[in-house]
Amino acid sequence: MKTLLFYPALLNFKNKVYCFLAFGLLLLTLVSCNKKADETTPAAETKPAETEAASVAPANPPANFKHATATVNGIKIHYVIGGKGDPLVLVHGFGQNWYMWNRLLPELSKHFTIIAPDLRGVGESDKPEGGYDKKTMASDIHELVNQLGYKKINLAGHDIGLMVAYAYAAQYGEGVTKIALMDALLPGIEPVWSNVKGSAWWFGFFAWPASGDIVKGKEKEFLTNFWPVVGHVKDPFTAEETTEFIRAYAVEGGTTSAFKWFGAFDQDGKDNLILMKKKLKMPLLAMGGEYFAAAFLKDHSKLVAENVTESKIAGSGHWLVQENTAQVQKDLLAFFLSK
Repeated sequence: MKTLLFYPALLNFKNKVYCFLAFGLLLLTLVSCNKKADETTPAAETKPAETEAASVAPANPPANFKHATATVNGIKIHYVIGGKGDPLVLVHGFGQNWYMWNRLLPELSKHFTIIAPDLRGVGESDKPEGGYDKKTMASDIHELVNQLGYKKINLAGHDIGLMVAYAYAAQYGEGVTKIALMDALLPGIEPVWSNVKGSAWWFGFFAWPASGDIVKGKEKEFLTNFWPVVGHVKDPFTAEETTEFIRAYAVEGGTTSAFKWFGAFDQDGKDNLILMKKKLKMPLLAMGGEYFAAAFLKDHSKLVAENVTESKIAGSGHWLVQENTAQVQKDLLAFFLSK
């Protein structure tokens, strides 16, 4: 029965793949056109898109938050911080940055000190050549937490952030009170991993070394066409969210570096097969959208954790926070505030 429940979500996923294949062909066509234009246009005249992206100022968090940076593992990590109480670290995923949590920050910050970083590779965080395996990315966050003086945190991660959050909890379990894994899955953890990887064509495209050059300068077209592929609610992002997410990936090296998160999946899979041998003991909330991860995330999480509860976000695809903000906020607070 559990397998049968998974297939409607998988079939919906496969249908969206065809849309993205067409999108990929469009990108390739754009690259071809750009190459021809470069042969006849002076270099100085080919930079307006980059200049326009650079001219957009980073978004600001609510008034009780501030921007900050820290040097961890030899790189700069940008984050926003605010609120009061025990620390709650929020880790974003692909196609978004720290600003994906902006709608939740006012209420969450009444109960917790919120720390929302930009992962290495995007936004105002550094974009080194390597270190995009999730164990290393988790160590970035762990070092940041240590610098801020916290010994124990609550933790939530969405999409790629789910993978980073798991790697954090698996490596530093004594320092995690509770963890929420939100609408994604863990590389290498079967049977779901192979099923989704085989259907999610973009996993391969993002991991392809040439993909960064294909998308560079076309971040707006890329993201606005990609978001609906894994979403369900039409136009879930506000104009401000759309602008900020595009800006965060249009900064120099942004999309190219973020794609390396996917390029590290094979290594992540090998790491996870070792990490899962010792199951997580802290309470874990498996939060999935009705039209994607709710079909499998609870059972998937039980393969790596002992104490799993479930939250199914009604009417939502992959972009949980934007597609059903009210329920995500309610369920996160209920989980993290429960004794």
